Amino acid sequence: MIELNASTIAGGGLVERLNEEINKAVCNCLDVNTEAKKQRVVTLKIKIKPDESRCFGEVRVETSSTLCPASPIATSIFMSTDLKTGEVSASEVGSGENPMQEMLPGVSGSMPGKITYFADGKSASAGK
Repeated sequence: MIELNASTIAGGGLVERLNEEINKAVCNCLDVNTEAKKQRVVTLKIKIKPDESRCFGEVRVETSSTLCPASPIATSIFMSTDLKTGEVSASEVGSGENPMQEMLPGVSGSMPGKITYFADGKSASAGK
């Protein structure tokens, strides 16, 4: 009789699956977009279901990991509505534009980060 050994179950599949989950957890620990001190968990389940005679059993190997999700990304935006036209504007702080600030003469009105919509939901650039 061949002795049952975790390293040979399912032709080494148990160890292969376990190693895959450990690798995922380690990679997640090294990801700078996740919380450094949060715990990661690797789970291995071996289920054995015997038949009626108890001479035969089906073995099921399940592996999983609980990883740390990516840290949220925070930013701030300026928002405004032109009461005369109903135009809604938003731009990210730091993008170089404040919708409340008037443009200087001779300066292009097109700056990165600006999102402009009208109150009816149509994009201002759709009509161009």
